[in-house]
Amino acid sequence: MAGYGSRHDDPDDTKGHLSGPSRENADIIVPILQGYAQEAEEARRGGMNPRDAKWEENLHLYWNRVDHSRKAEWQARETMPEVPAFVDRLAAALKEALVTGPEGFYTVVDPADSEGDMTPSIKRMTDAWLSTCGRNQTGTCLGFPAVFEEQCKMGALMGACSTTTWKEDVKYGRVSIDTVDPRTVWLDPTHRNLYRRRRVELDKHELMAMALQHDRKGKPIFNVGEIAKMVSHIEYQDHLYREQMTGHSSQQSSTRQPITMDEWIATVVDNTGKVVAKDALMVVGNNQFLIRGPEPNPYWHGTDWLVFSPLVVAPLSVYGRTYMEDFGSVANTFNKLTNLLLDAVYMSSMKAFAIVPEMLVNPGQLAGGITPNKLFQLQEGVEPKQFMASIDLGQLPPESLQMWQQIKNELREAADMNEVGLGQFAPKSRTSATEIQGAEASSSAVIRSLAQTLETRYLQPTLDLVWKTGLQHVKTNDLAMRSACGPEMFDALMKRRRELIARPITFQARGISTLIQKQKMLRALLQLMQYLAQRPEMLAAFMEQIDMSKFLKLLFDLSDVDVSKVTISEREKTIRQAMQAMNQGAQQNGAAGMQPGGQASAEMGEVAQQMGVAR
Repeated sequence: MAGYGSRHDDPDDTKGHLSGPSRENADIIVPILQGYAQEAEEARRGGMNPRDAKWEENLHLYWNRVDHSRKAEWQARETMPEVPAFVDRLAAALKEALVTGPEGFYTVVDPADSEGDMTPSIKRMTDAWLSTCGRNQTGTCLGFPAVFEEQCKMGALMGACSTTTWKEDVKYGRVSIDTVDPRTVWLDPTHRNLYRRRRVELDKHELMAMALQHDRKGKPIFNVGEIAKMVSHIEYQDHLYREQMTGHSSQQSSTRQPITMDEWIATVVDNTGKVVAKDALMVVGNNQFLIRGPEPNPYWHGTDWLVFSPLVVAPLSVYGRTYMEDFGSVANTFNKLTNLLLDAVYMSSMKAFAIVPEMLVNPGQLAGGITPNKLFQLQEGVEPKQFMASIDLGQLPPESLQMWQQIKNELREAADMNEVGLGQFAPKSRTSATEIQGAEASSSAVIRSLAQTLETRYLQPTLDLVWKTGLQHVKTNDLAMRSACGPEMFDALMKRRRELIARPITFQARGISTLIQKQKMLRALLQLMQYLAQRPEMLAAFMEQIDMSKFLKLLFDLSDVDVSKVTISEREKTIRQAMQAMNQGAQQNGAAGMQPGGQASAEMGEVAQQMGVAR
């Protein structure tokens, strides 16, 4: 089953199964899990902070799906692109911040690495796994930035959600980060993390293939007996369906039969408070067949391989709030008002007419309607004003456009995309510098908050899973990993796999928030320099207090510019000094006259010697 790994235990692993899946514990566990599922679904669908309806609304707004079925034929059916533009712009900005930093977006911290020789190898191996963690529609491997951009958009619409597993779809295998639809994931609404459920669909042939899977010890991964019962039940239900629809069982039906699988990481507690299974993996097929588990976590890290994080953290809600939470309803109002204004323009521009057809020589002339330059032949003695009169159906008041602009500004404010942030203030704008700075600070604060939430709640857990999942499954003959950290270090890491996975190695993702903070500091320094340039007395005092070389280095660092590419090398310094000495010597000789064998010749000799040494 895609989405979580099979057991990859070592030959010396003694942890093994919990009590194997049997009919007895299935009769106990499945009803309890069904109760968990009902509790989680009701809490998310109709609790104090319902999410399903809001997520569906966000998806419709992002894809510009609006119901126009009740509109007349002449009415406008336009959908403004603000919502997808805001979401795509946010994802692009966060992705750009992720890949911009020259030192990477995360660091590795190992308290036990006193010599500092292991953390660089850990980072290089993690970088190698991140370079192939994604897949496109045609199966080509993608790097983590592409996966991260998709997660940012998913987080803006619903929540960032992905699984980190090991797949054998390339040579030597790879760590895979797969995007998961948050609508198929249910969490414990009580915040006690008693269970996590994820639903997937697969076909019948995939279910049959699951019955043949074994771990490295040769034990079946799934309960073959429960799978056989499940297949028999599916075939019996299909047989009854065909007889009901056709009246006989010989009618051919579709061979594709989707099957639902609920993957659980849960602690199962019965009515008496007895713990039947603790933090165990269980898979239930079609809500009634326990086809796997309860068993320990198949990954050595012992934690959930699914990561879910909202972009906006909210109290008393495990699903948080979406980035579109505030401006989604405003976007609906903006779309409706835009179409209303378009209808008003149409009504005020195109008039209706009252006509007496009997006054025409040929009334059939009205069949094509009234168009410009159309000629109507009237009866003898009939005046044109008697034949036709125009009717004003309405007008477009200027207050409507003002209201439209105000709602548009409100939409941008709700999306934290004000005009200052979009760079739309012209140099001659009447907006004061204080208002601009306040708007920039407000927008930057929200973006920093979103970035820090993503870093601490999504990036860091995902990086930890990538490292531990890769280290558990990497093969000793993987040449790419061996070359990434060196043969000796690679062999040392392979011998200490379990120890390293259990060691408190942490991944600190600060690249996005650090870059945003750098930009804020850079703007502050540039404003300070502009202020000092207008006050010479303060500039002189400022120059006495700072080291100009350190100040320039700070500016280069805040601008993420590699100083080594613009600084003068030692050889160039020597040549410049030599050229300056030659020019000074030439000026002195021109004033006092060149004397053979004099001081100028000696200086020229020294310069030539220095240039020779420099070369």
